[in-house]
Amino acid sequence: MKKAKQEPVGGFFMPSSFLAPLPQRMVLAQYSEAPQRAGVSSSSGNRKQEAVVSGVRGGKVEETTAKVDDGVSPVARGCRQFWRAGDYKDANGIIPAAHSSGVGLDHVRVHPKFLHSNATSHKWALGAFAELLDNAVDEIVHGATYVNVDVLNNREDGSKMLLVEDNGGGMTPDNIRQCMSLGYSVKSKSSNTIGQYGNGFKTSTMRLGADVVVFSRCPAADGKSQTRSIGLLSYTFLRSTKKEDTVVPMVDFEQTGQGWNRLIRSTSDDWNMNMRTILLWSPFVSEQDLIGQFDYLGNKGTRIIIYNLWEDDEGQLELDFEADQEDIQIRGANRDEKNIEMAKQYPNSKHFLTYRHSLRSYAAILYLKLPTKFRIMLRGSEVEHHDIVKDMIEPKTTTYRPQQLADGMSNNHEVSAVLSIGFVKDARHHIDVQGFNVYHKNRLIKPFWRVWNAAGSDGRGVIGVLEANFIEPAHDKQGFERTIALLRLEARLKDHQKQFWTSKCHEIGYSQRVKPKNTTPSSSKKANNNIISKSSPPSIQDGEILALAGSNQKSKMSGLKRSENGSSEEEDEEGRTIKNLSIALKDEEINCVSKGEGKFNLLQSLEEERVKSKKLESELEEKTKELKEVEKEAQTSLDDIVVLKQMIKEEKEWRDAIEQNLRESLKSAEQTIETLQERVRELEGGQVEDGSGSS
Repeated sequence: MKKAKQEPVGGFFMPSSFLAPLPQRMVLAQYSEAPQRAGVSSSSGNRKQEAVVSGVRGGKVEETTAKVDDGVSPVARGCRQFWRAGDYKDANGIIPAAHSSGVGLDHVRVHPKFLHSNATSHKWALGAFAELLDNAVDEIVHGATYVNVDVLNNREDGSKMLLVEDNGGGMTPDNIRQCMSLGYSVKSKSSNTIGQYGNGFKTSTMRLGADVVVFSRCPAADGKSQTRSIGLLSYTFLRSTKKEDTVVPMVDFEQTGQGWNRLIRSTSDDWNMNMRTILLWSPFVSEQDLIGQFDYLGNKGTRIIIYNLWEDDEGQLELDFEADQEDIQIRGANRDEKNIEMAKQYPNSKHFLTYRHSLRSYAAILYLKLPTKFRIMLRGSEVEHHDIVKDMIEPKTTTYRPQQLADGMSNNHEVSAVLSIGFVKDARHHIDVQGFNVYHKNRLIKPFWRVWNAAGSDGRGVIGVLEANFIEPAHDKQGFERTIALLRLEARLKDHQKQFWTSKCHEIGYSQRVKPKNTTPSSSKKANNNIISKSSPPSIQDGEILALAGSNQKSKMSGLKRSENGSSEEEDEEGRTIKNLSIALKDEEINCVSKGEGKFNLLQSLEEERVKSKKLESELEEKTKELKEVEKEAQTSLDDIVVLKQMIKEEKEWRDAIEQNLRESLKSAEQTIETLQERVRELEGGQVEDGSGSS
């Protein structure tokens, strides 16, 4: 019989049974071992616990009562501290032994402890929130206009629960199973989405709390009806019932006319068993209460409720809901009271000082850009998106183009990055605020990355922003993969910060690191003045000539007054004197005019030389820049060689270690073979002796 052609799902070919429900005996084989829930009283000895299970058929709710034998000893309450919750031992300190499932072929099994181990990738709780926000932002392409993060009260025991919901496209029954599956992602090949590893939902929810219940409402493929799905990922359930596989109870409903019917994927018994498990281990006491959560979603969307939140070493919740009624903050080492007070005094540095402990501050800078119609709501108040560039004093922009990458990409828009760098507006107060916000596909990966750890105050106040799509983020999106491209980027950012700081630190009150050089125009001006002063005739010469003429004229006039009847000889002598003086004055005037023309020609020549000098200076500056770029490229190449040498060295050491281990194993094997051969010879010799004796 010819097999039906398998269609790819999200670009991957999945096994035909990937989305098929597990057999009932695997799903809830130990359901009768369920312990007493918090807040439910019990009597001594064996007891029966009633779980109300109702089905919705034809718009009518049908309730049944299922008896669950809870006569076994309740399991002790699990550890509520995240970093210690991975101890998967029973009350006697024994790890449960693995048993064969007894179903078909052997298969790879995911132990519940892996949920905790996987979540430890998020060392920072706010990084887990970011993963859930990413999922909502990815839903913008499906019509999402908001994501709402809030705090709810568990009506059973009064504990706090986290709510994350959006009005995106929702998830179909198949999609929600893919969401709950480890490593499955339909976004990995999509260029306009953030998620790609298929691991974010599981790691983030398990990092914030021990249990999560998901509600999703999605329009059906025909566009006329809808589906509803509920899934429970409960570490408490898996530990308490000593499960050896990660079991995720799920139920689905489909719309028929004006009512909702159960969507049976295997059998009605399986559906009822899943519903009973969800009711027993979720914060909801009845199916009506459970189904009522869909009323918050409207026609489509996803609602996530995380409960049994983790506590710190002092028994307090790791998350702080009381410090700010419009924020969710974290306690512990990430919270610095000094920085909180400084943020009030220096508002332009607020996000640098508070993003480590404040979700509101972190979410404001989490995305480089957000659509104007999309809102992030936090505890009833909108998170105002913040552009770090607005905190800078006259930011400078430059384009960074990395060297040829291994995949052949060079200068397209995915590779080049626009860097904005400048002093933060509070830099004049000399506070230690510095670093680069590096984004990948619009998502902040490294907040305020400190690349220059200089001694003293050098580098303070310099911040920058760039989007680097040419390097890949790590799976927790709190850093980048350590590659040569990242090392080159780090070195270049360090150079930019050094150059910017060295050339401009005096503008914000620091002592100047580079002394200004004498400019050619000022020195040329001084030289011109010297030349002009030397070539120009002293102004006193003209005064002397006029004074001489005036004194002679006065003396002659006084002589005429003293002797009006003087002889004609004296008159002739006087006339000759005046004539000679006039000739001298005219000659001097001619000399001054000729000297003035020479001065004008000299100034014109000097101006031409000044223009030539500026041109030569500009050319020299360009050549100097080119030389510096060449030196940087050479240094970068040397750094790459050093890195490659180190990688080769580590690879060689690793291979040598493997070779040594293999040699030792081979030697041990040879010794074992010799021992066995000796033993065989001894046995053969014994058999020969026995045979001869019997004969």
